[in-house]
Amino acid sequence: MRRFVFDPGMRDGDKVILSAAESYHITRVLRLQPGTGIEVLDGRGGVFAAEIVEVGPSVVIRLLGRREEGDSGRVRLWVGQGLLKGGKMDGTVQQCTELGVTRLTPFVSSRCQGSINAQRGRHKAERWQRIVVAACKQCRRSTLMRVDEPIDFMAMITEVDNGPGTLRLIFWEEEQDFRLHRDLLRPETIDTVCILLGPEGGLAPAEIAAARESGWQTVSLGRRILRAETATLTAVSLVQYLAGNL
Repeated sequence: MRRFVFDPGMRDGDKVILSAAESYHITRVLRLQPGTGIEVLDGRGGVFAAEIVEVGPSVVIRLLGRREEGDSGRVRLWVGQGLLKGGKMDGTVQQCTELGVTRLTPFVSSRCQGSINAQRGRHKAERWQRIVVAACKQCRRSTLMRVDEPIDFMAMITEVDNGPGTLRLIFWEEEQDFRLHRDLLRPETIDTVCILLGPEGGLAPAEIAAARESGWQTVSLGRRILRAETATLTAVSLVQYLAGNL
């Protein structure tokens, strides 16, 4: 059954008005008619059986029943990603969504290519959120991954609370000794893992030093030098597996 996403703020009892994007998809692309059964997500873990009531620029649906799909995992995973060029960032957002990442924060570091202002950052975050919605529908995830507007590196390393239930890791190609292991990610001792990964040029030594001073632990992904997007996919997969989220 086809799935769509709705804003809980647009719900009135059992009636919901869908967004312009979802309405267009239903009316103009799929050409679904009133009475058609669908499933809808509220982005918070709720999945509803529903039927289409009205079609047009704003589609109206009726909710018929709810069930919970707990897909957030035992340990929350927050990814800080150095901005990647071209379409690589779009692919990373999609893959992180599919792999169950809770939150993704893009950051700008000294070796990122190009710059980004506040308005462009907002537009990119909106685009990435649309990619999240599409990925959730495709992989049947019921909770939306949060994507933040880009921030700078120093803001990123101080954004994450250094509480007792939080593990903060930076995957760095020059780390030789410290690697991931299962005991590091036991859900009995932590509830949130935040991992940082640099852009194509990696993170500068001064940035690594600043992060270490703030309590971050550098981690190795092995002897091979991976492309930035490959490193993120690998790191997320390993953390999710060791944390019991896959």
